[in-house]
Amino acid sequence: MALPDGDPVALLDAFLQVHAQRSAAPVQLYAHGEELYQRLAAAPPAKPQWGRFLVALGSMAADDFDDAAAASRYFLSCLQGVDRHGDHEAAITAGYDQGVLQERRRNPTHARAAYRAAASEGFRLRCVTANTVRAAVGAVRLYFAEYELLDEQHRTLAKQAWLAWLWLRIAQPEQLDRELCRELGRQLCALLLPEDHPEALAERWRTWAPATLETATGAWHDGQPACLTELFAVAAESANEHLGDEGPDPAAPYRLLWEASKRG
Repeated sequence: MALPDGDPVALLDAFLQVHAQRSAAPVQLYAHGEELYQRLAAAPPAKPQWGRFLVALGSMAADDFDDAAAASRYFLSCLQGVDRHGDHEAAITAGYDQGVLQERRRNPTHARAAYRAAASEGFRLRCVTANTVRAAVGAVRLYFAEYELLDEQHRTLAKQAWLAWLWLRIAQPEQLDRELCRELGRQLCALLLPEDHPEALAERWRTWAPATLETATGAWHDGQPACLTELFAVAAESANEHLGDEGPDPAAPYRLLWEASKRG
């Protein structure tokens, strides 16, 4: 059945609703999506629905039909067209999904570039979401795996990811899933926690740029008491999870810092 005529935004809304509900066969829905894309791509509506539509279509191409080329085309279109459609979260998700797609294709260089672009854009736009953090974590992970160190750009992404993690724990904890926190904690242990002087954590933390993360509700500083309290909490949790082979209770000094921070 051919796609009916109608208002472009109404058609996008209808597609997104059916996609969310999975109330149509994937083959039929994807065919309608491709037709709608061809109809609107030359002059897409300057509406957030266009960005969400591209993410949905790209996800279907990758997950339901294993069409990496089509998925990449849709994801890149969403990321590059963010100034028009205005949905920053959709653009960041598209960039992150592009990175995941390139990792599946065993192309870590392109994956790292996609993750880095998505994370950098997310932090620039003050869009502190789980996918912004996932993209930063992915870029840092792949860069460190290749070079066994971080350059200035990836050190910045690591610090921004940790700052965002601590902020989300307070502001929007529902965004944080177990696997994301586990990877953040692993990187925290590998890159930041002092090996011999745990009491120096706060000092080391504040010497790692940047000192501030801009969020939708204002600036989040690495020296704020609430930020340091969360830092000590995740340090204790992460040491307990990832440093168990370094002693009977590697989290103990960080728990003491956390308890003292809560008191004072």
